[in-house]
Amino acid sequence: MLNMIQAEMFKLRLNKSFWVILLTSLVLSAVMHYLAITEWWQVYNTPFDAAGLSEMNGLSMFMAPLFFNLMIGTLAAFYISTDFGPSGVIKNQIISGKNRKLIYFVKYIVYSAAAVVIAVLIPAVTGIILNIIMGNGGIFTFETITYLLGAYSLFSLQLLGYTAIISLLAIITEDSGKTIIFSILFTIVMYIVEKMPKSGIIERIYEYSIFQQFNQVLFPELGIESIMTGLAVGLITMAVLLFIGMIVFSKKEIK
Repeated sequence: MLNMIQAEMFKLRLNKSFWVILLTSLVLSAVMHYLAITEWWQVYNTPFDAAGLSEMNGLSMFMAPLFFNLMIGTLAAFYISTDFGPSGVIKNQIISGKNRKLIYFVKYIVYSAAAVVIAVLIPAVTGIILNIIMGNGGIFTFETITYLLGAYSLFSLQLLGYTAIISLLAIITEDSGKTIIFSILFTIVMYIVEKMPKSGIIERIYEYSIFQQFNQVLFPELGIESIMTGLAVGLITMAVLLFIGMIVFSKKEIK
């Protein structure tokens, strides 16, 4: 399995789209953090305000699924969907006698790791470095660093559930263009569901979805119940969608 992971990482490093998206994330993050720190772009009532990290409000844009999907959805399109031929069948060279479920699992691991780097690590590290350079290093105390580590750990777990959804979309659509379009449409639908009035079973389902948890896990001073809910929602979503993806991938035609 380790050899398969190394092979997939090698393929990812050769993928030009990955480096373009990585650079885009770095540049956008630097710009948004600079604008937020200099107060050219102001955001209020964010979890970072509540945690005493208003100077890190540049992260707010990267926390929205509508935004980070543009990057990690595109990555899935040009990393996962390209393993299918024009007719939608799996290219034979990616199988090489290996178990299909294991192949899908490895692809998910490498894709998800890249997604976390692009959507979580780069924005956070860029914000920390810029604040230190611009003289705001004093905001990073033991308490605020502990908050960032805890909040981003829970956020990353929800992101892993989201990458499981996008990975499944990529193998269902079997086309890079369709993957991007459907991932964006899916995120827009979930955004509409979030804003519209909900009642009964729909409200209950949304409350325990990763989309609700994206907002909840970033707030400081979460209670034990909220933390356990975030952990359970992220892990269950990831496990269920990953299992479904393995089944779907194993039934694809090989050419």
